[in-house]
Amino acid sequence: MGSIDTSNLTESTGRSKQVLIVNVTRMGDLVQMGTLLGRLAQEWPGCAVDLVIDRRFAPVAALLPGLREVVTYDFHELINESRTPVKDLVSLYREMTEWVRPLVERRYDRIINLTFNRASALLVGTIGSPDIRGARTAWDGGTIIDNPWMAYFADMHHFRRINRFNLVDIYALGGSGPGPFTPLKLTVEKADHEWARRVLSADGHERMEWIAVQAGASDGMKAWRPQHFGRTLALLSKRWSGGVVFLGAESEKETVAQVVREYRAAGGTNPIKNLTGQTTIPQATALLAASRLLVTNDTGPMHLAVAVGTPVVDLSVGHVDFRETGPYGPGHWVLQPQLDCAPCGFDQVCAHHACKDRLQVDQVAALLFHALGRGPFPPDIQGFRVYQSDVDEDGLGTFRCRAGQEPAHEAWYAAFWRRYWYEMFSGLSSHVPFSATPPSDADAADFAIQSLVQAVARASVQAREIVRVATNLPLDVKKLQMLQRSLAQERERLVTLGMDSMATRPLTVAFLRAVQSDDIEGLEEMARHQALVYEQWRTRLLQVGHAFVMSDYRGLKHLPMSRSVPAVVHGG
Repeated sequence: MGSIDTSNLTESTGRSKQVLIVNVTRMGDLVQMGTLLGRLAQEWPGCAVDLVIDRRFAPVAALLPGLREVVTYDFHELINESRTPVKDLVSLYREMTEWVRPLVERRYDRIINLTFNRASALLVGTIGSPDIRGARTAWDGGTIIDNPWMAYFADMHHFRRINRFNLVDIYALGGSGPGPFTPLKLTVEKADHEWARRVLSADGHERMEWIAVQAGASDGMKAWRPQHFGRTLALLSKRWSGGVVFLGAESEKETVAQVVREYRAAGGTNPIKNLTGQTTIPQATALLAASRLLVTNDTGPMHLAVAVGTPVVDLSVGHVDFRETGPYGPGHWVLQPQLDCAPCGFDQVCAHHACKDRLQVDQVAALLFHALGRGPFPPDIQGFRVYQSDVDEDGLGTFRCRAGQEPAHEAWYAAFWRRYWYEMFSGLSSHVPFSATPPSDADAADFAIQSLVQAVARASVQAREIVRVATNLPLDVKKLQMLQRSLAQERERLVTLGMDSMATRPLTVAFLRAVQSDDIEGLEEMARHQALVYEQWRTRLLQVGHAFVMSDYRGLKHLPMSRSVPAVVHGG
């Protein structure tokens, strides 16, 4: 596992703010921090930002601008050793404590934890800061998620079809706050740029235009079929004379080989450079910067291309939801199959993968030709939706539908909740236009809201009664237990009711997180906390109900703000 390299950890100097970011999951997540880094520099000019990552992603972190230190550790080996008898628990704890000591001594003004698991929560809790955003460990070992944006990110898979916040913006809003649009950015060394130029200009191709292709993916569920890639590129070659450079990891070589075989069999004539498994991360990033376009699955290289200003055509299949992780900022294209089941859930096992056949190769080729600036937008797209990325009126990333039909019902609620959460969490008015017409299920939604308001009001009375019993001495234990059992049963019924409508589901999920707090010590404090959470749920439902009853679909403007409650998650 090794120990941390502390040779570059310098002493805190002056009065500049210090921030620590913890992000130890995937390559793409690191690149998607770019807007957060820019927002921190705007919030605290001159602040020093350190980053804790898994050692495997050090080459990516080296490309991020605005970092003081990159602290690496083999977290995957740590997890493996904690699961197997390689080392005893005490030895692991001592090693981790020694590793983290220099970070504790930094006394960070803010810690932003972008990794939502128990291990990262323990790490952040050990380092400590007066301002922790994201997961941390509670007093009893449970995991808490501080900051409403971070809690929203942890919960949005429960209503992902009506989520309209990109992960890039959630990172920035939660880790810092609102601000002007800030694009993703990576810094590529001159030597890597020159290497990429030499590779692409070799064999007499000095003036050739290139597109990059990422046909593989770490998860096969989110990869378009190799034969479709090959046939699409072959069709494009009949109208475009540039070259195709294939990128990817060593493990993706066979996938790319299938693409190339299909490409040749379908009559593809463009020059090919297959560099799969042959580049470093900086070299691959330089190749992307030198390419006219990237055609890709939803992968880490997609975000690399975005961050160096290369337009992306994202083939969004499987359980990928481009609203969450699609290419950020203006100038990109997303293709999503038009199926009721798309995108599927993360834990869903698909028996047909029909989404991968909805993207018709001739239409995809026509769109690539358009994205290259060589032809009109294809008028006959069927079977999938085409979105163009953009920046909305609040300075956040968005996607505008250019072809295909979005379900009107989902689109209405998505726009409503987009405004609601932005205004609720930021305290600012949203400038995103919103339709004044009601949703198609307005009557049913109004009934669901009013029914839930009444039921939650009754539960609030029960919660306040628990507070009264818990604060009276001597404590009536039997009565308290009876009241708690009754409220727990009622809560199950309320949650089932609240999850049944798009008008109430997001608030119900937020309630569940808030009510399951592990950071409240003492019976009386826990009782008061839960009573407050029920009252907040009722207040928020009244806010949303006001919009339906009064036909005022403008979000929270003119509506009272509810009292905030810490966002928590029970037991990690």
